[in-house]
Amino acid sequence: MAAKLLDSHRVAVATAQSLGGRWTPESVRAAVDVAPVGETNMIGITARAADPGQAVRLAQTFAETALKDRWQTVSAELDRRIAFAARNTDADPNTGEESRKLQLLKFVRETGADPTLGIESTSPPVRVKEMPAAVTIGMAGVGGMFVGVLAAVGIERFRRRAQSDDVVVDGRELSVSSPEVLRR
Repeated sequence: MAAKLLDSHRVAVATAQSLGGRWTPESVRAAVDVAPVGETNMIGITARAADPGQAVRLAQTFAETALKDRWQTVSAELDRRIAFAARNTDADPNTGEESRKLQLLKFVRETGADPTLGIESTSPPVRVKEMPAAVTIGMAGVGGMFVGVLAAVGIERFRRRAQSDDVVVDGRELSVSSPEVLRR
């Protein structure tokens, strides 16, 4: 659920604007994966780019932008709750507990820190080696040849089976469609 909240079009737009250059919201969405990490409360952000440094910059910018976007949502909710608590605290003669809740909400709002999210760590970039084009073409050629040979063997077996059903009786060739014995 949290991964879906962080992986939004708004975050992709803001990330592309922060990175500048040739980054677009679409290219950011295509290069970044956001997913929960196993059965934990952590979210993994994986970024792909031609250069490892660029991938790290993309992942960090995306994470920071997602946290800023999330904070805007949280702070708006805090503002609503502070206003509600302030109205109820003034009207409630037992302001002890309500007053403490109001002070906590104001503290969280004023510090600007989302208590529910944070960037814990980043992993070093990993360069994924791509298979050389010549190897890919060679493997495709071998695979195609293998399929071609299988097709040729299958066609030849079918042709031989069709020919084996032809029987010559009294100098005439007959085609037999069932394995019954011919009687005269």
